[in-house]
Amino acid sequence: MTHASGSSDSYTWGGSFLSRIDPRIKMGAIAGLLFINLLGASYLVSGTIALTMVLLMIAGRIPYRRQLLMIAFPSTFAVFAVVSQTLFRGNDVFSSLGPFDLHLDGLLHGLFLSLRIIAGGLIVVMLGATTPLNRLCLALRWFRIPATFVEVVQLTYRYLFDIHAEFTRMREAQRSRLGWSSAATGLASSRMLGGSLFLRVYERGLRSSEAMRCRGSGAVVNGTLASPGRIDLVAAISMIALLGILTALSIAGAP
Repeated sequence: MTHASGSSDSYTWGGSFLSRIDPRIKMGAIAGLLFINLLGASYLVSGTIALTMVLLMIAGRIPYRRQLLMIAFPSTFAVFAVVSQTLFRGNDVFSSLGPFDLHLDGLLHGLFLSLRIIAGGLIVVMLGATTPLNRLCLALRWFRIPATFVEVVQLTYRYLFDIHAEFTRMREAQRSRLGWSSAATGLASSRMLGGSLFLRVYERGLRSSEAMRCRGSGAVVNGTLASPGRIDLVAAISMIALLGILTALSIAGAP
């Protein structure tokens, strides 16, 4: 598991100050930011959160390509929110698009929802991009999350990489045999790839499970987190201050 996390998420093991912060502090801060972002109902609150996450990514030198890839999925929901609200919410029509009316108040509300979605996505991306999975799971156990749930998370994470590796090998083998030379052969290759991929990963999972039992494996989550250091104290104070400012803005009814 450590090898899988380290080989695929090398940045999280790097020397950045973000990766050295105690995951328990990061998880507490993430929970607080998500809560305020959900209940704040303010452009200023969500915008401040999003800007803070972007600045932290820049300061932590997280690769820009990786940032864009990780935020791409929640951005699709943001675009859907803007489009749907503009078309179906409100009464103030500012333009028309064929048979559809475009509503100004719906557009503004959609932009607000999209900002909250992107801010929430950036919060989660920040945690995932700066925390190795094993430290994240140790923090979950420290918060008394059931061990069974944590083990399922680790095993699922591991087999996602197994699926990706097996998929890549099988697809390259099909390409070398001209299995994707046309649309018809590509469709047939896709059907074969889907069925064979499921069977191979299932068999590999059984072999891995038997090997682990033969070696007397117990709990997947092993080890403990070190005591918080100076950088953790600074991070905790900074996040408490940020949460206090955001809470004050929310209570004050910031726009």
